[in-house]
Amino acid sequence: MSIQEHLQEHREAITAEWVEVIYGTYPFDTVGFLRSQADAFSNPVGAKTKKAAETIISALLAQELDSEVVSPAVDELIRVRAIQKFTPEQAMAVLLYLKNIIRKHCTPKLKTTADFMALLELESRIDSVTLVGFRIYSECRDKVQQMRVDEFKRKHSQLLRRAERILEKPVGEPDNENR
Repeated sequence: MSIQEHLQEHREAITAEWVEVIYGTYPFDTVGFLRSQADAFSNPVGAKTKKAAETIISALLAQELDSEVVSPAVDELIRVRAIQKFTPEQAMAVLLYLKNIIRKHCTPKLKTTADFMALLELESRIDSVTLVGFRIYSECRDKVQQMRVDEFKRKHSQLLRRAERILEKPVGEPDNENR
C-alpha cells in the first residue's frame, strides 16, 4: 500500500485530529463551545473549520493540487483567524500542524525511497497551501487596518465639522479680526 492510499484510508481520522489541533489554538473557554456545537448557525467558526479542513486534506491527497479548490478553503480557515487577532505565527501554524499529523500517520509505513519521496511531495504541497494562507492573512489584516483608519477618519471629520459649527467658520481659515 502506497503512502497516498494509506492517507486516503485514514483521511477522516487525520481530518478529525487536525480539527482538534486547530480548536486547541483557541482560548480554553472557546474550545468547549467549538467542540460541542455542531450547528453551522450557532457555531459558524467550528463549521467553517471542519469544512475547510476536509476540503484542504482532500485537495492535498488528490493527484494534482487544484488551487481553485484549495484557495477558498484556506480563505475560510485563515480569514477567521486574521479577524480574531491571532498573531501571524498563530494564524498560520494551523496549516503547518498538518505536517506533523501526516508524519505521525505515515512514519510506520515508510519502507521505500518512493514512499519517502511521496511524503516529501505531500509536505511540499502543504508548504504551497501555507503560502496561499500567508497571502490571504496579509490581505485580511490589511483590510482590517484600512477599516480602522477609515473609522478614525470618520470620527475625526465629524469632530472638525462640530468645531466649525461652534466657531462659525471653517477650521484652518486665517483669523481676519486679529490683523
